[in-house]
Order: sequence, then C-alpha cells, then structure tokens
Amino acid sequence: MDRIGVFEKEVNEKLLKYKADFAVHSLKDLHAGISDKLVIACIPKRERPNDVFINSIDSKSLNQLPPSSIIGTSSIRRAIQIKNKYPHLKIKSIRGNVETRLNKSKENKYSGIILAEAGIDRLGLADQITQRLNIRSFTPAPGQGALAIVCRKDDTDLLKLLKKIEDINSLREVQAERTLTDAIGAGCTVPLGALALTKINKSQISLFAVIYSIDGKKSIKAVMQHSLHDPQNLGKMVAEELISKGAKEITKDWDNNTNMNIDVLNELIE
Repeated sequence: MDRIGVFEKEVNEKLLKYKADFAVHSLKDLHAGISDKLVIACIPKRERPNDVFINSIDSKSLNQLPPSSIIGTSSIRRAIQIKNKYPHLKIKSIRGNVETRLNKSKENKYSGIILAEAGIDRLGLADQITQRLNIRSFTPAPGQGALAIVCRKDDTDLLKLLKKIEDINSLREVQAERTLTDAIGAGCTVPLGALALTKINKSQISLFAVIYSIDGKKSIKAVMQHSLHDPQNLGKMVAEELISKGAKEITKDWDNNTNMNIDVLNELIE
C-alpha cells in the first residue's frame, strides 16, 4: 500500500506542475513520501483530535446500544477499538467523504458511524455528534485534528508567509506523534493510536500511544512526559518503550501478512 493516498498525490501534483501555490491536507492522511521538492510549510492550530460517534437512529451513545447494533467504519484501528470496548456491537465497512458516510449510514439503518471530530466541525456538522469518545479507549491516529499546509520548497516568500499562521504547540504535538510513528516503522496499515498534549504551565508535553496486534486482541501502550522544547526526542522515547514491549514484532506481522490482514479485516469489518 502506498504511504501517501491517491487524493493527496493528485493534489500535490498540482503544486509540482505550478497549477497551485499551496495545498491543505489533513495531517493524519499525509504519510511520509511527498516529493522532495515539497515541504510541510506550517501546522495551523490543531482542532480537537478525538473520534466521535454519530448515531443515525436515536440519541443513544455506544454503551447504550443493544447487541448486534451496526457501527460503520473502514478503519482497522477504530474497528479494533470498538471490538475491545464494546464486543457486542457489529461493525460494517462504510466509505466515502463525511457527508456520503452520513447518508449511507442512514439509508442502511446503521446505528451510527465513527469519524474524526475535526472533520465534522470543519463541515459545520457538530450538532450531529452524539458522543465524543475517550482518547484512552479510542486513541486517535497520529496527527488527527491537525492540518498540514504544503508548498514548494523553492517558494521562499510563500513559506515565510505561511509560517505566520503556524501554531507552535500544535507543531510540537504532531512532531512528537510523527517521530514516534517513524521510529517504530508503523506504516499506514498498522493500527496505531498516538496523541501528544502540551502542558504549558509545566513546560512539558505528554505523549500517549497504543499499537494493536494483528488479531486485535493484544495492545501495547506507553505514556511519557518530556520538555516542551524537545518533542521529537519524546517521540523517540515513547517509541523505544513500545519497542521494548514488542511493538516491532507487531508492525512486522502487519507488514508481512497481507492475506492475514485481509482476513482480520473481513472478520472485524463485514
């Protein structure tokens, strides 16, 4: 699987062909692999990183749903998290943009879907959120809630201009999360949750991370705090802690067992 999505590639191609000056991406979807002629110019202020549940039928939250209620998602991370927390629920695949997923869930009478809160907010659909999910049980994808503005490296004037809208705390948080991801070699197929939070009053940044085994039954977790001014070292420290607990073996399982991945997906997501 490519480490950068088709949509992101198409958008960035516009930059390389000088058909656009800059591109705005959801950082969690922008994996390593962009052209060396491009650069992430800035990270604006991050929105809430949580996943949320949107109930398509009534106002019940996940813990109030009856057995075999259908939850829509195509994310293996979210599917595993749902099964771990609410094993009585049923998961079915649902794809498309946010509005498409909302419509599909209503048409197919799903009990609801799991989405990133930031995407819902940006579309002005926050009033449809039924439940904000706890970040320890539903730890978001690295970079979730943050935007990445990409431009050409040689456009120095634009780079200086875009830097003016960068939020330093948001930058530090995503630096910690992405350093962690790179250090343990977790590609886009590996169900990894990571969330860094700045603590200005303590001049610290904390990082919580969890990675799930290929059958979804085992999870490895780590949490640490470090100096606010050294987020990348924090990412490396948490990665080392996860690796010492077996994270490398988990990432190898995901990377080396493509067919098994499909079987796991079929079992978790119908």
